[in-house]
Amino acid sequence: MSTHNHLRATALSQAGFTLTEAAVAIAVIGISMTAFVMTMTSLNQSASIARNATGAAAAVQNQIDLIQSDGPFNPQKTNSDGSPQIPPELILGTHITSNVPIYKEPVTGTIVSGTLTTTVTDMSPVLNGITMPLYRADVQVTYTYRNKDYTLSRSTLRASDI
Repeated sequence: MSTHNHLRATALSQAGFTLTEAAVAIAVIGISMTAFVMTMTSLNQSASIARNATGAAAAVQNQIDLIQSDGPFNPQKTNSDGSPQIPPELILGTHITSNVPIYKEPVTGTIVSGTLTTTVTDMSPVLNGITMPLYRADVQVTYTYRNKDYTLSRSTLRASDI
């Protein structure tokens, strides 16, 4: 083999090796970008779930704050019309509020809403023949996000104001 042919063969083999290196580099970059996009998508979904949970917790806490603060709450007394002094939030039974806002996506305007369920029960103890008014409220919000159901619950007690 002449020197000229040998140099030509060497140049061709080096060019082929360079093409292989470029293909491998492009494949590595593609795999890296795919992994990066998948990771960022997963982090974004986790952040959305956390934002929704924060909104749900705020909705539940707002209802509990209303239950604790609305008054007068004196079941042992009556109003001038003969009804007991109990605010609407503390009427015994289950109360359901639909379309409670959980979170609104600022860019798309998508709203996640849920159902707020409040169940009020009378837990009044009787001590030495005297009833001490004490109500329990169980507050629960349920909502759906990306075809998955979420629930958050809290409970509170409310004693008579007097």
